[in-house]
Amino acid sequence: MDRKQKSINELLSLELLQAILVRVPAKHLLPLRFVSKLWLSLISDPTFVEFHIHHTSAFTAPSYFFTRNDQPVGSIDLHALFHGGATLGTSIEKLSLPFPWKKSTRANLLVLGSCRGFVLLHHCEPYYIILWNPVTQSHKKISYYNAVEKKKYIIQGVGYDASNDDYVIVIAFKKNQPHCFSLRTNSWTKIDVAPRTPLITQEFKHEGLFFNGAIHWLSYRRNNQDILIFDVTKRRFSKIPLPEQRLRWWSSELVILGGFLALNVFNYGDDKRTQIWVLKEYKVPSSWTLLYEIPHHCVYSLFLSNYSDFIVLDRANNNFAKYNLEGERLQCFKYLDYGLDYGFLPFEYTSTVYTPSLATLPS
Repeated sequence: MDRKQKSINELLSLELLQAILVRVPAKHLLPLRFVSKLWLSLISDPTFVEFHIHHTSAFTAPSYFFTRNDQPVGSIDLHALFHGGATLGTSIEKLSLPFPWKKSTRANLLVLGSCRGFVLLHHCEPYYIILWNPVTQSHKKISYYNAVEKKKYIIQGVGYDASNDDYVIVIAFKKNQPHCFSLRTNSWTKIDVAPRTPLITQEFKHEGLFFNGAIHWLSYRRNNQDILIFDVTKRRFSKIPLPEQRLRWWSSELVILGGFLALNVFNYGDDKRTQIWVLKEYKVPSSWTLLYEIPHHCVYSLFLSNYSDFIVLDRANNNFAKYNLEGERLQCFKYLDYGLDYGFLPFEYTSTVYTPSLATLPS
């Protein structure tokens, strides 16, 4: 007697199916919605999406959104590159922007930050920014015309308010009161609590880094350097001093390493080297720890692989590389071989790190 062949939904319990799907990268998970009605319901469920975001953030290497010479934009899957046996060429994915691509777009396309799979873009159209998920292609066009007197901004960034399930965008302009945009209310509001570090200086790293419920910017003052923080739930500014042991004239960049706020510090003088500092206890300045020092400059630590190896972008030698804590280089990929120019590099106006997700905009 022929036995009726069981479907995968009958062979696997719902809990086991969820445990499998949560480990699938977002870009591969999206097409699986069409396997069955059950899979569509499961993958589209907000609880599963949230679980997937937390899992990928904790266990998956980030990707990079970038521009290049011969095509609009794309991303590179660093997890596939360093852990999946891919080449740099096969780990690059072309992306479709949520607006028409023109020759002038690359010069006018600014990346203002990223959060939970969304990328915040500023296009050449005046007084508009766009929040965009490259995986799902969902996006929202936001006007900030009424929030400013001049369109030249000083700092900007995007964060997620978990208590209200809301994405929050912050823009501050020279001599203008900072403004906050809520996607849930679809409106701009003035931020009444003035930041301790004045926003009248031009010496800010424009793009904000979202971490631990707050947006972070490096701010510069004549005699000191601080990290400026905006809590997206409390709508308040605060600051964290940078490590006192670092040299004052070094350049710095913020990054997240192994679940900690970290700092890449570069010396462009005769003593060329890169320091990597980690804030072991959030908002506790005494917990700054010098984790690693690399004997040349322009090395950006991107993420911590397996909590022991550094994945870095070496701008001086034009490659992605993996180093262990002893300074031994384990892997290396030359990015100039694939037509990637300096517009590709992180922390520039046209690049950002993001974790691909199925996150949706608040309804």
